[in-house]
Amino acid sequence: MKIIIPLLALLVTSSSFGQDSLAKLTYDAFIEQVMQQHPTAHRASIIKQSGDANLLSSKGQFDPKLFGNIDQKYFKNTQYYSNAQGGVKIPTWFGVSAEAGYTINEGAFLNAQNRVPDAGLWYAGLRLDLGRGLIMNQRRAEFEKAKVFQQGTVLEQRMLLNKLKRDASIAYWKWNQYYLKLKVYQDAVQNAQVRFEGVKSSAQFGDRPYIDTLEAFITVQNRSVSLSQVELGYENAELLLEVYLWDQGFIPLELEGMIPAEVKVSLDNSLLSPLDSMIVNHPYVQLNRLKLEQNRIDLKWKKEQLKPQLTLKYNALSEPIGGNPIADYSISNYQWGASIEYPILTRKERGNVRLAELKMRDQELQIALTEVDVDYKVNSALNNYLQSIEQRSIIEELVQNSQRLYEAEIQLFELGESSVFLINSRENKLLKTKVDLIQTQNQVLRLKSELEYALLIVI
Repeated sequence: MKIIIPLLALLVTSSSFGQDSLAKLTYDAFIEQVMQQHPTAHRASIIKQSGDANLLSSKGQFDPKLFGNIDQKYFKNTQYYSNAQGGVKIPTWFGVSAEAGYTINEGAFLNAQNRVPDAGLWYAGLRLDLGRGLIMNQRRAEFEKAKVFQQGTVLEQRMLLNKLKRDASIAYWKWNQYYLKLKVYQDAVQNAQVRFEGVKSSAQFGDRPYIDTLEAFITVQNRSVSLSQVELGYENAELLLEVYLWDQGFIPLELEGMIPAEVKVSLDNSLLSPLDSMIVNHPYVQLNRLKLEQNRIDLKWKKEQLKPQLTLKYNALSEPIGGNPIADYSISNYQWGASIEYPILTRKERGNVRLAELKMRDQELQIALTEVDVDYKVNSALNNYLQSIEQRSIIEELVQNSQRLYEAEIQLFELGESSVFLINSRENKLLKTKVDLIQTQNQVLRLKSELEYALLIVI
């Protein structure tokens, strides 16, 4: 169920001419409502939050971890063994991890290598990857990619909001255009009706031929048809506008007796900033560069896997005495180990490196294409916008001149030196230029929104 929007009363201004009972919905108020309450705006927020959540998850790979395990065996009332261990592991940014713990083992048939003092055994030490994983390891690669991904979600959020603003703006300008057309055709029908009544009265007194009444009545009919078509377009434009009106992302709203506010159409100089720097820093280009950065991280990790996997482990050991875990500490008490692993041919590793290099090369080419594409779209949108400004100035002057001709023809008609046909002809041309001006004004506003969309300008 849609809800009529009394809350938008806070976002509108009262009408001060012609329709005092109606409230005006300004463009700024409409766009603010859309960008805050539309479901797409909420979805854009989710995209940003997903990047934050992904980064938080990747940071978890560096969280200290508590561990513990116990393994026991009992058979015929005999404890064969009981192995218990607990401690903490602390991973680091590079290929080093720290570990500390406590072990207590006992039993009748305990493995000799598992025997420890009756009070148990404390240990603390390091695990070091000297080859693969020392400079770059998998958890660090995933964390760095997560940071890049988070930056990407900010850009994706901006692009989604930018498209929403463009689509909503065009819907508002269309609504505004039909409203202005509606007023023009309402005035045209009213003028035609007044002229018809005047001509009919003059014909009854013999001042005009009755054929003029037919001419005047046909004009009333034609303009009534045109008005009906514009009314239909206005109703559909209003329905389209309501598609973008929501509350809290879940409650659709509808307009009730609201009209668009007057829009000032002029050149927006803020859109004429140096485009070269804007294109270089354009979010589409930046997003592709972030993808390249992710590929670079992948390549670095894959190159790391060409190194041998050499791992050293050292733990200092200490028997707790009187509850003090380091009372019996000695450098002579320790446990250490080493392991090495390396594929002889490294075909898998070299293949992965080559694939990563090719992906980077492909992404570099994609960036070049994106920069050219963005440059074309931005400059094309700018040219269209500037040309529409010029066209509007010309048509605005044309309306003024057509108005003068129409008013002159009215004076001639009142002096009996003109006809209904000539007045209608002048008025039709004036009506056409007024409609052309409204359409050109709509084109200016729409192309401005397209230019903002090309430049990825959002509020």
